[in-house]
Amino acid sequence: MNLKTCIIVALSLVLTTGAQARAQLLTGLPANAQGIDVEDRVGDSIPLGLKFKNERGRTVTLSKYFEQGKPIVLTLNYSDCPGLCIAQLENLTSTLKQINGGGIGEDFEIITVSIDPSESHTKAARTKQKYTELLSGTKAQEGWHFLTGDAKNIRQLADEVGFRYTYDVANKRFNHAAATYFVSEKGQICRYLLSLGVEPDQFKLALAEARQGIIGKTWADTVIQLCYLYDPDANRYTASARRIMAFGGAAFALLLTGFTAPFWFSKKRAANDPADSAESVSGDLPGPDAIKQPPDGD
Repeated sequence: MNLKTCIIVALSLVLTTGAQARAQLLTGLPANAQGIDVEDRVGDSIPLGLKFKNERGRTVTLSKYFEQGKPIVLTLNYSDCPGLCIAQLENLTSTLKQINGGGIGEDFEIITVSIDPSESHTKAARTKQKYTELLSGTKAQEGWHFLTGDAKNIRQLADEVGFRYTYDVANKRFNHAAATYFVSEKGQICRYLLSLGVEPDQFKLALAEARQGIIGKTWADTVIQLCYLYDPDANRYTASARRIMAFGGAAFALLLTGFTAPFWFSKKRAANDPADSAESVSGDLPGPDAIKQPPDGD
């Protein structure tokens, strides 16, 4: 378990167990935190054939949401979570509001899968309404999907993305971390961010990365990815001074070449065609008949 995951786990326990968890944090992670982790599965593909129920109670496969050629933002939560899921989904909603939806329902879609196999689709529908009604327009309703399923499919999806969680029988809750996954249109995990909230710029950078390979990738996305690097230790994107300078130098060189190319090409043509050059010069000199003869002397 890496440091970032440990911090998220600790925060989840603070949010869910109060004073007892805070006391345990003084001596390290409690026993019920064992088995909670988020493994790096970037580059792996999620199983698109898994079946779930949408908020309307209809059985759907994950592939349904990838057929439109859009990147997917994936989270694993559950409606009865006493604290961590609430914080994560509220922060995700806040991020979407700050970027005016950021193209949800058009450029990308969000799938929130419940890790609680006992959760009903009607409860998932109420949870969906709680968060999507905070976003203006109808695109959020169409582009944010809350799915429920049986224990086997939920566990298989969680295992494939490296999301490790446990069930606390005594407190009747799931212990888990908070992770936001960015998945390409082909179901490949391109990035995951461990945080209770994803900053707007970090969200856009990770989404741009998930958009790689999709026809219509914008020039702006390419520039952003040229100038920013993902720092796995910090679990965020950071500006690369070296890349920015290199990109700026390359851009200046291209501009300079564009301005000076006509001059060099014209000079080269003149050097390679001396006959035309001589003819041009001779054409500018007056002919023998045009030279005035001196007048006769007196």
